[in-house]
Amino acid sequence: QRFEIRGDGPLELGDEPLVITEGEMDAIIALQCGLIAVSVPDGAPKEAIGDKETVKYDYLSDIPKGLKRIILALDNDNAGANLLHDLSIRLGRHRCQWVQYPPGCKDLNDVFRAWGSKGVADIIAGAKYLKIDGLYRMSDLPPRPDVPAYDIGIPALKDNYRLRRGDFSVMTGIPSHGKSTLANNIAYNMAKNHGWHICFASFEQEPQTEHRKALRTLYHGRPAHLLEEAELAEADKWIDDHFSFIVPDDESNEWFDITWLKERMAGAVTQYNADMIIIDPWNEIDHVFNNRETSLTQYVGMSIKDLKRFARRFLVHVQVIAHPAKMKKDQYGHYPIPTAYDISDSAHWYNKPDQIIIVHRTDVDNSLIRIAKSRYHYALGKPGDVELQFNDYTYQYGGGV
Repeated sequence: QRFEIRGDGPLELGDEPLVITEGEMDAIIALQCGLIAVSVPDGAPKEAIGDKETVKYDYLSDIPKGLKRIILALDNDNAGANLLHDLSIRLGRHRCQWVQYPPGCKDLNDVFRAWGSKGVADIIAGAKYLKIDGLYRMSDLPPRPDVPAYDIGIPALKDNYRLRRGDFSVMTGIPSHGKSTLANNIAYNMAKNHGWHICFASFEQEPQTEHRKALRTLYHGRPAHLLEEAELAEADKWIDDHFSFIVPDDESNEWFDITWLKERMAGAVTQYNADMIIIDPWNEIDHVFNNRETSLTQYVGMSIKDLKRFARRFLVHVQVIAHPAKMKKDQYGHYPIPTAYDISDSAHWYNKPDQIIIVHRTDVDNSLIRIAKSRYHYALGKPGDVELQFNDYTYQYGGGV
């Protein structure tokens, strides 16, 4: 008698598990022991096929889709391992279990001859689920460090905006409304107050001019052009100790894409112990699609996921400064306050970050700072609006309503 998956119609198993064997005799043994069992019709492959299309496994269409447990009692040899691999892919690893045979036994028939029906029952009862990457019990997970959130040094934002390593944030606002200026101020405060090392991936600001001018001014509290030579040297030494810069080479023909950027971000972490990486702005990166993405929205989603994974892996805060799409003035000649949904190319800019900060200049010296999203209020602060004044003498933001 031959016991195969293919028959006159789909198998009806109820809630019972199905045992799949490699050989007919093994299926007979399983049935004799009170199990529901079938054998595959044409044995195991010499090489695993994986998820490639093939007619070899068409018979699996008779396996009920809603079946919760499938026990793969296949031969304990290389061919059996190939079959186990192929079946688990097609049947779903989440519902497949595999059996381990005692020494000297290759299949259920060997177990039955050595240990009888009880031996077969014990082997089946001890079947283990196939390991699924990313699925754990709490006790299986390694401990995670308790990462503190830090005050950014602007008192008016104390309750709304704090920084933590391992998070991913986005800062947006209309061009020339002060995003980079605020980022410089916060970066300086984090370095001065908490000893953080900040890496700027600068695509619009030149480190030797804009960054140096801003950081020199912030360090001494007065315009850089008023500083003495000794003061400049002191500031520059401090900048070298606390800042690094990712700068594209204008003479290079290579693409400055997300892969190029992540390699240098990793270098900033390993070589300079970076605690925060600021990408300014996102729009200036070379956005090169690969086979994973079929649209700009999918590309942005995958890129953000890569940056979030980078932040968690290296325990560094990653912040992207991104321009919104071109916005129209209202009837009074004013720009509306943008949202993260206005950032070019994808709604992922709102959905995926841990924090979203919007900078919107209301007049020459005043800016509305809107914390539009904070995923963890208890740690990172509550969303809300704060009005700040910018002091162009010290390059510091202050005030607040």
